[in-house]
Parts: sequence; structure tokens; C-alpha cells
Amino acid sequence: MSQYRSRLIDRTSLSSAQQLISNEESQVQAEIDAFEDFLDRLDEIPPHPYRADGGSLRGTVQSRSSTSHTFSSAVQKAYRETVLAVDHWEDEYGENTVLESITNEFSPEVAAGLASGSEMWSQPLWDQLKSASEEAIETRQHSYSMVTTERQQLEELHSSLIDVGEELAAIERGEFAFEECTDRLTSIEQQLDDLTRDQQSYLHQRKRSNEELFTTYVYSDLDTDYPGLAAIATTRQLLDRIELRHWASAN
Repeated sequence: MSQYRSRLIDRTSLSSAQQLISNEESQVQAEIDAFEDFLDRLDEIPPHPYRADGGSLRGTVQSRSSTSHTFSSAVQKAYRETVLAVDHWEDEYGENTVLESITNEFSPEVAAGLASGSEMWSQPLWDQLKSASEEAIETRQHSYSMVTTERQQLEELHSSLIDVGEELAAIERGEFAFEECTDRLTSIEQQLDDLTRDQQSYLHQRKRSNEELFTTYVYSDLDTDYPGLAAIATTRQLLDRIELRHWASAN
């Protein structure tokens, strides 16, 4: 029976989409954890000395390990050992250096301040660094919520289509009398109508959040931007063929 259950799903990209979503969910969580660790590391770095007129003084800071670092080096080391240490980071973003990544994640001003050390570093840049780190976390938390919802939607659809596939396989094997087969085909058609409406309603809500996360990023390697709807469409095609054979057998 298991071969009949998987037959329909194997004709769709649903399983591939689920794997992509699962991978994305893991990666986003890893990035959230990394930026949270980076913020924690920033709190361990003693404040950089500033002049009363808003400029900065040259100086060094002592980390909790009592190793002497310049302020800039301490920040860059913290970033390297947290964010850039994420397993997929280099492959995903193509960033090879701390300052390149900080430029992209935070701002060129923050990166330039760190590159120049105490000469350019200021309290506003420090505040910007911390607020940008918090924003990076919040942005990823939003993405994580969307990805989790997408995964749940695909899991529910996957379960429903497995049941439909099993039912269609039983019909193809001729397990039912003509009238019962007619009723079952009608019921399946109604079920697919309901699944389509559910998917369309969900996608309408998703579109208002961040549609590009899925259509241009997560599903970029699939042959469809909407694997759920595409899987339902494939199921309808199979249903149509079975219905044609069913009614042809009545003649």
C-alpha cells in the first residue's frame, strides 16, 4: 500500500519544497542564534573611551579573558566567532571577511569606523552597531515565523494528498463498484476544491508579508514558485484522467 501512497507525491515537487523549507528554517534559526551571541559578546567588551567633545580617545580594552585587544579588534573577533562561524554563512552570502559582512549587514559607516579603529569610532557608531544587530535578529525572526508557517502548510497538504493518492490508487485498481466509485471521485473533487481555496487564502496572506523570500529565494531551484498549488494541479490532472476512464467504462 505504501507504494500507492507515494505515487502521487512523487509526481510533484512537494517533497523537494518541504526539504528546502526545512533547510531554510534551520539556517535562519542558526543565524538568529549567531546574532544573539554576537550581541552578548558586545556586552562583554568594556566601553570604548570617548572625549567629552564627542571624539574618541586612543585606548585599549580588556576582554574577560584578560587578553589585550583594541576595541575594533574585539568587535571584529566577536563577529568572526559568532556570525561568520555559522556553517552555511560563506556559501550562502559569499562574504570572506568580517568588514565585508559588517558592511552588508549593518552599514558602510560602521565597517569604516571599525576599520579605522579609535580615530573614527564614536558613540553613535556603537549605538548603530547594536541597534543594527538587534534589527538583524528581528528581521530573521520574522522570516523564521514565515518559514515555519510555510512548512506547516506544506506538511498538512502533503498529508491530505497522500490520502487522496491512496484513494485514487484504490479506484484505479477497481476496488469499488461503479456507483461507489462515482461518489468517491465526486468527494475527491470537492476535497481538491477545498484544498485549493485554503492554499489561495494562505498565499494571499503570505503575499502581504514577504513573498520574495519564497518566490525568488527558497524555491529558486524548483520549477514552480507555488509548489502547493502545483501539487494540487497535478492531482487534478490525475483525477481528470481517472474520471475519463471511469465514465468511458459506463458505455
